[in-house]
Amino acid sequence: MASPAQPAIALVVDASVAAKWHLDDEDHVAEATLLLERFGRGEVELLAPTQIRFEVPSTFTVATLGQNPRLTVTEARSAIEEFLSLAITVIDDDQLVLSAFDLSQQYNCAMYDALYAALSQRLGIPFITADQRLYQRIRSLPEVIWIADYQ
Repeated sequence: MASPAQPAIALVVDASVAAKWHLDDEDHVAEATLLLERFGRGEVELLAPTQIRFEVPSTFTVATLGQNPRLTVTEARSAIEEFLSLAITVIDDDQLVLSAFDLSQQYNCAMYDALYAALSQRLGIPFITADQRLYQRIRSLPEVIWIADYQ
């Protein structure tokens, strides 16, 4: 068993997975929760580009809107606070942006999504996503894991 000082595996996690930690009405919540539990036990190290710090809170904010909100304002604020308290390693630099641009052009995906794939490639570690449209576009990359396949 891995100790907290030496995680067994490192993964790039995207906002589509992290949002499931508080939006339990979505598909594949069990797999996302398992990842979070393993992270909490120090068995997995999670990394992401800096924009995850804004994407996940934005998702929770949107979940408070409309006639039938998925979260109350209080629940969303709590979810944001919990998310921000996690020790996810965030990385931000110019070369990552340039690499992501190239990937976004190659795979016809959003720049924000390509940043996760670029980080995964740079670090040589898997990237886990729950964004089905993105996964369909980049699944030929060897380091991409579809959330439903996470065990």
